[in-house]
Amino acid sequence: MINRRTFLQVSAAAAAAYPLRSWAKDKDPADVSMKVVHSQNSITKKPYPDLVPGVAKLPAWDGNTHSESVPGSMRQFRGNHAGTYYGSGKLSENLRLHWKFRMSDFKTTFQDKPHTWSGTGWTGQTLKYGDYVWAADVGGHLHCWEAKTGKLVWIFSGERMFKGSPCLYKNRIYIPSVDNHIRCIDASDGKLIWDWSSWADNDSSPRILDGKLYIGGEDGDLKCFDAETGKLEWKESYGRGSGEEPGSEGIECSLAIADNIAYFGHLEGIVRAYDLKNRKLVWKTPKLGLDIDASALVVGDKLYVGIEEGKHTLMCFDRATGKEIWGKNLSGGLWGSPSKFENNVIATTAGGRLVSLDGATGAEVWSYKISNGSWYSPQIVDGKVMFGSYGTHYEMVDAKTGKSIWKGDLGDRTHSGAAIEDGFCWFGGGSGYMYCWGP
Repeated sequence: MINRRTFLQVSAAAAAAYPLRSWAKDKDPADVSMKVVHSQNSITKKPYPDLVPGVAKLPAWDGNTHSESVPGSMRQFRGNHAGTYYGSGKLSENLRLHWKFRMSDFKTTFQDKPHTWSGTGWTGQTLKYGDYVWAADVGGHLHCWEAKTGKLVWIFSGERMFKGSPCLYKNRIYIPSVDNHIRCIDASDGKLIWDWSSWADNDSSPRILDGKLYIGGEDGDLKCFDAETGKLEWKESYGRGSGEEPGSEGIECSLAIADNIAYFGHLEGIVRAYDLKNRKLVWKTPKLGLDIDASALVVGDKLYVGIEEGKHTLMCFDRATGKEIWGKNLSGGLWGSPSKFENNVIATTAGGRLVSLDGATGAEVWSYKISNGSWYSPQIVDGKVMFGSYGTHYEMVDAKTGKSIWKGDLGDRTHSGAAIEDGFCWFGGGSGYMYCWGP
């Protein structure tokens, strides 16, 4: 079984092998890129010198007290708190590229060697609301584009790369960062509203429920903030844990929440269920393996969890008790989060497979071979599984049969979640580009 250290080293080497792209447009009429300045060791505040910042004309907030998505609007990683909303609309079986935009790179060192970080990372979810989309990149910038044209409206610059995913609530964007900050930003103009920081990376993606923001972090703390003010209301500490280097610490996954119970994994290989209202631990598993970065999936009375390394790398638990129902050893382990389709669970593996398993028994329904390992959390819309990998394609597979329907060549990897709404797909990739594909 490939371990985390080896996988990251191989992945970094593969990424470095791609030639650096210039800002100049190619002959593709879909390329709407601007002149771009790449960052060297620190994040540039003006990556697009010709940008005249504008204001996104957003619809009034719909009154929801949470950040869960609704059809037509992707508002957080995994769509909703259970991890079961992936998008809306009828998807063409022959998608075409409508636009692409070249983002700014971040040139620095990785494992004491020069390295260029390009595009969007894991989990890198794109948001959509009204006529706009937002995505943050490993170049250290949060972008707002016009959804249909790719015209850049504004950018916000962090201090290091953005790796985890933002969420949208009350026309504000809440976003974690490798610079140890969690920020609240006005979605219309990119202005900072509040900022909180710790000593550790924040890769976990925020969830907002009843006006409270819940998030993990590499500090090992489960935290609750007032979403309006950014005030830290409480935290529960579970420690950083220990594992292979390079690797993560603490809680990198995003919370799955149902009935006010949050479910999350940890570097130490343990899954916990925590009562957010009464602030008490409901149950925890024994050590299941090495590191749990994948976010859990809640389906009815069951909880599905992906594990990077262990005896089993996809497991099903009784949600009320934490009792194991079944476990499956999928080669390479899971970095991406499992997804629901009808009565089945669909997942990508770092070993290069897309699999569909019976949700009740774990029996294999079908298996599809991917050209490379994948950290993508698959999205099922209109009966089609949409996903990327460490290969060069964004793919569409029939969710019932596992048969390939379509592939779009990106020229590089992607494990960043897409905003799939109304038949269009917006997402970023390791090529350095943001994409819009549609009918």
